[in-house]
Amino acid sequence: MVFPKQHSRRSTRADARHIDLEYERIPQYFRDVYGPLFARVRVRSEIAARSGEWAAAVLDPAVIGVQVRTWRDDPRRYRKYHVPARRRLIQLLDDVERSARFLVVSDSDEIVSELTHRYGAPRVLCFPRKTARHDSWRTAPGITEDLIDLLLLSRTERLFASYLSTFSEVAWWLGGAKARVTVF
Repeated sequence: MVFPKQHSRRSTRADARHIDLEYERIPQYFRDVYGPLFARVRVRSEIAARSGEWAAAVLDPAVIGVQVRTWRDDPRRYRKYHVPARRRLIQLLDDVERSARFLVVSDSDEIVSELTHRYGAPRVLCFPRKTARHDSWRTAPGITEDLIDLLLLSRTERLFASYLSTFSEVAWWLGGAKARVTVF
C-alpha cells in the first residue's frame, strides 16, 4: 500500500496502521469512505451563517489554521504534550513568511493573547467569542462558539494541529480532507 506524501512532523504510528490522527497518510480508500459521511454533516442554519459571514469577511485561502490543544483539564497531558508542543508551534509560526496570517483556535484564551502579543493583531485572527474558551463546554453558547471555531478551522487549506487532537482532525475531515497538515 502506498501512502500519500506526509506533511506531518509527528503522527501516531510510523507504520500508519491506524487512520486516527494520520491526516494525509490516511489511505485513499478510507478517505473515499469517510469523506462523504463528513460531507453529510449539517449544522443549524444560524450557526452556519455566523461562521460563513465571519469567514467571508476575514479569511482568505492563505490563512493558516492553528489549533492549539493545551490539555488544561489534564495536568499530566498538559506537561507531556502541550509544554513541548508550544516550542514546536512557535518555531512553525516563526518559519512561515512574515506576511502569513493565522486563524487561532484553542481551548485557552491565554494562547490567543500570547500569539497576538508575539505576532501582532493583524496576523492573529480568531472568531470574536463571547464565552471563555477554558470552560466553553459547560454552556450552550460556549459549545456553539466551539462549533463555529471548528467550522472556521475546516475552511483553512493549511493547518498546524496539536498532537493527538481530535478537534483538528474533525475540522480536517469537514474541510474535505484536503488541508495540508503539520502536527506539532
